[in-house]
Amino acid sequence: MAVFSLVFLKVLSSLLSVLIGFLSSKFTNVEKDSIASLLFYFVAPIVFFAIPTSAQLTFSSLGISALTFTLCTILSLFSYWLYGKIWQDSHRNILALSAGTGNSGYVVLPIAAALFDDHTLSIYALGLIGISICEASVGCYFCARSVGTFKQSVLRVAKLPLLNAFFLGCAMSLLGFHLPDFFDDFISNMKGAFSILGMVTIGLALSSIKEFDFDIKFTAAAFASKFLFYPALFNIFILLDRFYFKWLDVNYYNALQLLCVAPMATNTIVLASLYKIYPEKVATAVLLSLLFVLLYMPIMAMIFLEGILTT
Repeated sequence: MAVFSLVFLKVLSSLLSVLIGFLSSKFTNVEKDSIASLLFYFVAPIVFFAIPTSAQLTFSSLGISALTFTLCTILSLFSYWLYGKIWQDSHRNILALSAGTGNSGYVVLPIAAALFDDHTLSIYALGLIGISICEASVGCYFCARSVGTFKQSVLRVAKLPLLNAFFLGCAMSLLGFHLPDFFDDFISNMKGAFSILGMVTIGLALSSIKEFDFDIKFTAAAFASKFLFYPALFNIFILLDRFYFKWLDVNYYNALQLLCVAPMATNTIVLASLYKIYPEKVATAVLLSLLFVLLYMPIMAMIFLEGILTT
């Protein structure tokens, strides 16, 4: 129950930050672009540089990024095929994007930081990078296939400050560099700012939607992809590895378990608005997924995480 309580309270505090962002946009002149720029260009790169340099990484541990990218790509392709039997328009495109990603950064990273040691947290971050690459390449390709090419999408990924900072941190960690201890307080503050600003940005994004549109069939499809297919595929791999491949250990299993229970990614709202792919329906589904994980995530964490002790 200690794990359940910790995760529940962390998710609840995140939702309060979303509410603050939503209300601040409605009643004040808070600008989403300014906060998003601060988060994108400064706070997130600092956090993702610090995570690998706080732990002992090995080359073998980098394979988790390729693994999560592969699993998420499979989920996107499967959803595009499956929902093509229901919709023959851009519904299937935005659902394919949503199926292969999740809000594993703003919502789940603070929970990972509270539950895991530095080594497991680094594994989690490596897995998160694979998901982010899938979102920015395969996912964006589904949304923008008539606007841009796959090559252009990959080039955009290569320029992301967060990814560059993270890979620089990985390289320095592999070379034996670690941040001095006097940076601990600064890094801890940056991790807190990353979470709070990220959740506030979600509220700001939700406030930009003029009206919400609850489409039960669309929402059910999005939820099936995120909360059924996503954890099912991740757990199938974990079972295969545990009893057959034996590549990974319990730290990797815990990181994968937490990665696969995230709510729908906020970026789906941004891309849906950009490409005019039913943004009202997407925003409604994202908001409902944030409310759903308030109980879903603590229950899944309590059931599937192994050897997690909280004080």
